[in-house]
Amino acid sequence: MNLATVLDPHPDDAVALISRGRTTTYRALRDQVKTLRAGLAGLGLEPGDRIGILCGTNWYFAAAYVSALSAGLVAVPLNPSSPAPELESELGTIGARAIVVGPSALAGLSRLDRSKLPDLEFCIVTEQSNVAGQVLLDELLTSEPSVPLVERADDDLAVLMFTSGTAGFPKAAMLTHGNLRSNLEQMQANEARTQTPDDVSLGVLPLFHIFGLNVVLGLSLYTGSRVVLIERFDPTSALEAVQRHGVTVLPGAPAMWTAWASLADVQDDAFASVRIAASGASKLPLEVGETFKRRFGVVITEGYGLTEASPVVTSSAGLHEKPGSIGAPLPGVGVRLVDAEGDDVLVSDAGEI
Repeated sequence: MNLATVLDPHPDDAVALISRGRTTTYRALRDQVKTLRAGLAGLGLEPGDRIGILCGTNWYFAAAYVSALSAGLVAVPLNPSSPAPELESELGTIGARAIVVGPSALAGLSRLDRSKLPDLEFCIVTEQSNVAGQVLLDELLTSEPSVPLVERADDDLAVLMFTSGTAGFPKAAMLTHGNLRSNLEQMQANEARTQTPDDVSLGVLPLFHIFGLNVVLGLSLYTGSRVVLIERFDPTSALEAVQRHGVTVLPGAPAMWTAWASLADVQDDAFASVRIAASGASKLPLEVGETFKRRFGVVITEGYGLTEASPVVTSSAGLHEKPGSIGAPLPGVGVRLVDAEGDDVLVSDAGEI
C-alpha cells in the first residue's frame, strides 16, 4: 500500500500542518497532493524515478514528500544548506531526475555544476530563477487533479535517506513503503507513547533526518494529528511556539533539550502542555534529563534507532524510570546482544546490538 494513503482517513477540517504562519487542513493537503501529483506526472516523471527534496522544515517539504510518494516516485530528502559539492555527489549517486527546491535552498541552486548531474532535468522552484530546467511549483499546483494515486507494494522503494552512520561517507539507505509504515504501526503499538488526533507535535527537527521525517512528520500524518513546523531552532522562540500552540508531543535531539534546560527566567509550568517528551539521535546527558524533571516536572524518555530501521527500535516510554536507559524494543521488533562471534551474550555482559 502506498504510504501516501496515510492522509485518507482523517476529517476534512482537522488541521494537518502549521507552517510559516499558515494552517493547512487535511482536506487542503489532500487536494494539494492531488494537483502536485498530476503536475509531476505531467513533467513525464514515472514511478521509480528519484526526486530530491531540498526544503526546510516547512509546508514545501511536507507537500512535496507526500506528493512524490503518491506519484510512485522515490523521495530523496536532502539538507538544503549542504555545500554544492555534497549535493552534487548525492544527487548524482541516486540519479535524480528532478529536485524540489524550497526558499532556503534557492540561493545555492545556481552553484550546482549541472555537468555532473546528467540525469537532472527539472528544478521545481518556489520563485523565478535562472537555472536550467526551471519549473515553478505554483504552476504545478494548478494542474488538473486527474492522475490517480500510484499503487505501491510494501517492498517498493519509497525513500532514499542519506546517512553517514559510523562508516564515513554518507550512503543512501533504502526504505520501502512497508518499512516506513511498519515503524509507524510499531510506535503506535507502544501504548505509553500512542498519539491521538488531538495531539499537537512540534516539528523542528530537520526533515532530511529520519527522526524528523518519520517519527515527527510521518507519525503526525498517520495519526491525524497536527504538527507545527519550524525551520530553525531557537530555544526562546521554540518554547513560545510550544506554549502558543499547546504542544503535547515534543520530540527533540539532546542539543535542543540542553538549550532549553539552560534558559534562565523560564516559568516552572513552561512545558505544562507536554505529555510526551522524547529524545533521540544521540545520547541525552543525564544532568539535562534531571534538570527537566526537577524544573519543569517533565520526564524525557529516550530510545534507540537507526535510519535503516525507519528508525525506532527501542523506547523507554512507559517503563520504570531509569535515567540513561534506551528502554525496550517496540512491539514487533526483536533485538539481540551478541559477542564478537555473533553468539548471544550472558545476562549483564556487554554486547553489540
